[in-house]
Amino acid sequence: MAGDAAFQTEEESNETLVNEMTAILARIHRKESLPRPVQAIVSRWRQDPFARGSYSFIGPEATGKDYDTLGEPVDQTVFFAGEATCRTHPATVHGAYMSGLRAAAEVLESIIGKIELPPDDVLITKKHHPIRNPLIGKSGIPEVRKRTDPESRRYKARNVRRSRFSKIVEECAARIIRELGPKPTAPKKYHPNAFLLFQKDKWHIAKDRANLLKSGDNPELGDASRDEVRASMGRMWKALPEDEKKWYNDAVEREKAQYRDEVATFDGRVQAWESAVAKIKEEIKEEMDKVELTHEERELVLAAREEERLEAAGKEEKENLKRFYGEVGMDDLFSDEEEDRAEVTVLRWILLIAGFVSTE
Repeated sequence: MAGDAAFQTEEESNETLVNEMTAILARIHRKESLPRPVQAIVSRWRQDPFARGSYSFIGPEATGKDYDTLGEPVDQTVFFAGEATCRTHPATVHGAYMSGLRAAAEVLESIIGKIELPPDDVLITKKHHPIRNPLIGKSGIPEVRKRTDPESRRYKARNVRRSRFSKIVEECAARIIRELGPKPTAPKKYHPNAFLLFQKDKWHIAKDRANLLKSGDNPELGDASRDEVRASMGRMWKALPEDEKKWYNDAVEREKAQYRDEVATFDGRVQAWESAVAKIKEEIKEEMDKVELTHEERELVLAAREEERLEAAGKEEKENLKRFYGEVGMDDLFSDEEEDRAEVTVLRWILLIAGFVSTE
């Protein structure tokens, strides 16, 4: 919670907050009600004299280094953790967790000394991938046009299939709506109590009364606030005759009964609808398979499949190159640009080391 909601929540009683959360959990699990928790703890961080808020943030004159400063130990005796000491992930739960790991490591090292790890090649055996050297030979895999390029085989083949099968697909969609109707939607939530139903029904009347009470004949005083309208609504509810209150109570009970009935059958209705749709799609697919393509169209489909295969092979080779660069400690030289740009980058670094080019 943030903003006004956070301030309002801190002023509410524990019982009110626990009741609200229990009601939310009941709606999530589609239950009439849930048993109250055995124990509940409510935090009010703004009222806590040692917190006065919820989590850290960077003020106008602050920098990220302030997080590091807050996390520095005192005389290797007092150690600090918490999201406010985590520069990389402040104001987060995982930042607090990571700071705890850091502080624990600092405590351990203050007791047993610096922990020395063996070289990487002792812990992790180097792997060697049989790939080409990008500085010696170009890739043997031909480049293919992107599938979104109008000149690519895949783009043209997709348009052929669309033009051929568009009418069949449209008929499939129309048949599903005609025979089955739209997919069943989740049951509509009911009003939790009669007052909320009454409020939805009479809100405009309560608003008019609140405006009249506030401004009278002087429109310059403005409209009533939402809280003033709610107060007007409360007075209307209290003055409502018992027989009319009973009508709203009965309406809420009818909504609840309808909701229970719809929930009980919802999964079954969805499953039946999806099974019927799958059957219609299978029948349409059989009809599509009977459509004969011309020789040119079949050749185009085969070329599109070859484009797909070449693109997959090119991606696999680039992934192998990235793994190789990482193993030889050169992964930070490369971005996700095209491979030929990566090769130019490598060559430029070699020439720079040799002193043949400037850094500008």
